Amino acid sequence: MTQLWDDKGRLVGVTLIKTEPNKVISKTSSQITLGTTSNGKTRKPQQKIAEILGSKKGIWQKTFRNFELESDEITVEAFKPGQIVSVSGVTKGKGFAGVVKRYGFAGWPASHGHSHQRRPGSIGAQQPQHVLKGKKMAGHMGNANLTVRGNKVVAVDVTEGLIILSGAVPGPRSGRVIVRSLS
Repeated sequence: MTQLWDDKGRLVGVTLIKTEPNKVISKTSSQITLGTTSNGKTRKPQQKIAEILGSKKGIWQKTFRNFELESDEITVEAFKPGQIVSVSGVTKGKGFAGVVKRYGFAGWPASHGHSHQRRPGSIGAQQPQHVLKGKKMAGHMGNANLTVRGNKVVAVDVTEGLIILSGAVPGPRSGRVIVRSLS
């Protein structure tokens, strides 16, 4: 992320997304598979697809259902400034987290004899005699799919292959995201 001044003189937080052209690998009446190169190693089942993409490195592919495309390639030129998009990605993994970090529980008082400040407290009633599903408890946090809707395309740099979006997107630096048009 970085910051840019908009046309009204306000400082706006933006995210720079480096893109590569996505080529159509396969197409049927109901779905389409897009692919691009990656830094990984090409495995044997992917060698034919790597030849289509013209890559000696690894490849990355994703299948979309009910997706219409006019050409055989998607580039940054498909996005225009002012366009509203949604961005999907995998959030940063934070490992095993307690209820205070995971859900923002207040915890217990720090004084007057309490020896369990960051514990959840009571976890349920006596009658069902089991913990109900969906109970907010300690557990794995992050590393989940997330879609952020309503990001605005601030600018597009065709020569560098950059899309500049307002706001934040899910995932770590150099993580893969999927940008879809909403408007």
